[in-house]
Amino acid sequence: MYREAVDYLNKWIVDFVSKNHPDLGNFPPCPFAKQAMMESKISFQEVKDVKECTDEILRFTDIWNDNIDVHCFIFETLPATEELVSEIENVNSVIMPKDFVVLEDHPEIEENINGVIMNNGKYAICLMQRLSKIQKFSNILKRQGYYKVWTEENLEEVVNWRSTIVPDS
Repeated sequence: MYREAVDYLNKWIVDFVSKNHPDLGNFPPCPFAKQAMMESKISFQEVKDVKECTDEILRFTDIWNDNIDVHCFIFETLPATEELVSEIENVNSVIMPKDFVVLEDHPEIEENINGVIMNNGKYAICLMQRLSKIQKFSNILKRQGYYKVWTEENLEEVVNWRSTIVPDS
């Protein structure tokens, strides 16, 4: 299952995440994903459940390798949506002051930006990144007009909440 999931997610990055989309102002869903993949800056790890995932996220705050842009936790089995969202919200409150953030993607939680479904649609995953880095690139995209087609609700759910915590220096 793990190899199949990694192959699927890499294909999703190439075929969807990195392609310009007219409903997104001719921007790709994530303009930086393909480059990160090509430079081997995305790492993958399988986890069996939400508890293991949160334990691993906390562990990774101590062993993080800054040569990696994104560490992707792939769930062995589909977790309950409420449990995943709640636990990731809790773990973010702990790790964001340490300059990390985790974004979850669950097939049962649709992320719709201007009619474009942004989810991978098949696997529950959690994406761990440096908060300062995601904020830096989010600000670059903002200046380029990337968020012009986003609703205020989309901005709150995906972007603005990350600005509420400033990493420790």
